Amino acid sequence: MPNRIHQTFARLKHPAFIPFFTVGDPDLPATEAFVKEAAARGADLIELGVPFSDPIADGPTIQASYYRALERGFKLRQLFEMVERLRDGGLEKPLIAMISESLVFKRGLEGFLDEASDAGLDGLIIPDLPVGYEGDTAEAARARGLDLIFLCAPTTPPERRALIAERSTGFVYYVSVAGITGARTALPPDLAQNVKALKKLTRTPVCVGFGISRPEHAAAVAKVADGVIVGSALVKRVAELSEQALAGVKVVRVIGEDLEALARAAHGE
Repeated sequence: MPNRIHQTFARLKHPAFIPFFTVGDPDLPATEAFVKEAAARGADLIELGVPFSDPIADGPTIQASYYRALERGFKLRQLFEMVERLRDGGLEKPLIAMISESLVFKRGLEGFLDEASDAGLDGLIIPDLPVGYEGDTAEAARARGLDLIFLCAPTTPPERRALIAERSTGFVYYVSVAGITGARTALPPDLAQNVKALKKLTRTPVCVGFGISRPEHAAAVAKVADGVIVGSALVKRVAELSEQALAGVKVVRVIGEDLEALARAAHGE
C-alpha cells in the first residue's frame, strides 16, 4: 500500500523540496515549529535528523547541532512524541527520520519500527546500514508501510549503485559530493551526469542532498533530480539565529522566509 512518500511523488508536478532539521535544536518546541513552517512554506517532504553522539556522514554543522540537542537531554522517545503531535495536529507531509543503526539496534528492530510507524513516520535513512547488509530491516519496515532509503555517492561502484537503485524505496538519496555533509559554494561539475546515470537504473525518484545551500543551487539540482534536500545550510541558519537570542517567533519567521525561497527555486518558480 503506497505511503505518503509514494503518494507525494506521484502527485507532484515539480521536483520535491526536502528540508532537514535536527530534532531538539535549539529545542523540541522549535523543531516542531520549524516542521509546521516548512509545510506551510512549500516543503513537500521533511527530513528529521535524530541526534547521535557519533554521527556517521554528518559534517561539523550537523554534528554540532546533534551535540547541542544531546546536551539538552534529547531522548529517542521525544522524536516519536513530536511526530505523533504533528500528525494529531493535521500535518500530512511525509516525515523521514535519518537515524543511526546503533539507535535502532539499541531499541530493538521490531520495537523501533512499531514506534516509528505508530507515531506517523513514513521513511528511514540509516547511513550506517549499507545496502546488502540490511537483513530483516527492509522487509520489517515494508510490512509497516515504512520506506527504507539508501544513500548513493559519486564514489559508489557501479554494482553497488545498481543494488541501491533496486532496493531503495520512497526515493534514492544521491549524495552530491564525496565526503560529509556541509554547505558548499558550488555544486560538483559531474552532478547532472551522475544523477542522469542513476535515474536510468530505477523508476524510484532520485533526490539530491549534501552541499546544497542556496536557492540557485536548488534550482540547478531541480533541473536533473526528482527532489532537492537542504540540510546543513538550514541547521547553520537556525544556530546563527539562536545565538542572536531572537524571540522564537522571529526565528521561525526568518527560517520560513529561507524555506520559501528554497522551495520556490526547487519548484522552478
